[in-house]
Amino acid sequence: MKALLTFLLVLPASVALALPGVSSSEIQSAKIIQTVDPIFPHELLATYRHGGQATILISVSAEGRLSDWLTIRHTDPLFARNALTAIKEWRFEPARVRGETVPVCIELNFSFEAEGVVVSTSPSEVVTAIFNDILGGRHYGPCTLRELDRIPEPLQAVSPVYPAQLAQLGATGDVTVDFYIDEHGVVRMPSVTGNPLAVLANLAVDAVRQWKFEPPTRRGVPVLVHVQQVFHFTGAATAKS
Repeated sequence: MKALLTFLLVLPASVALALPGVSSSEIQSAKIIQTVDPIFPHELLATYRHGGQATILISVSAEGRLSDWLTIRHTDPLFARNALTAIKEWRFEPARVRGETVPVCIELNFSFEAEGVVVSTSPSEVVTAIFNDILGGRHYGPCTLRELDRIPEPLQAVSPVYPAQLAQLGATGDVTVDFYIDEHGVVRMPSVTGNPLAVLANLAVDAVRQWKFEPPTRRGVPVLVHVQQVFHFTGAATAKS
């Protein structure tokens, strides 16, 4: 039994990597020291004969600590739970830009595969296994805004604080913040796409962290939703779109 792991480095929570004029040679990725291996959940061996997946988004602080995590996909909650159990035992070395440590978000993709395992199943387990093979299991993943019953109503929406001195210095541009709204309406894992000015990106992320929504629902059931918000820093004011 084994779990194969791939990971994708995504944009930093504090946006410290979004620095104009920084070359790739000046950026050092975060390092993950895998001290334990994820374990294939024994209770799923019968019903997930061809394995399963889990995707966990983690935040690693500038001090190299696991500061937050969010399950964004899985074929069964137990795959996600076992992946997260392993992650919490791992050690991390922070990312660096020009030698300075910075926080980052990292997307970890786990593929659980059972090999060389003899499984005896009851008739009911066989039926479940067949449906899992056909339907791909009980997939969990984020919805888009279009899939929701309605756009979540913001309960608290803080605008970025845009100091006048920044506008006077010509610090303008658009910032796109990528984030999730969880089943409780809480903003999770905000990060920045593209390469905006770091100071503006930090202002945008700091504001989004304070947002709160009504729980997003699909067919009446609370769900995780993936959202992007664009901020326009024009030199006079900040607008959302």
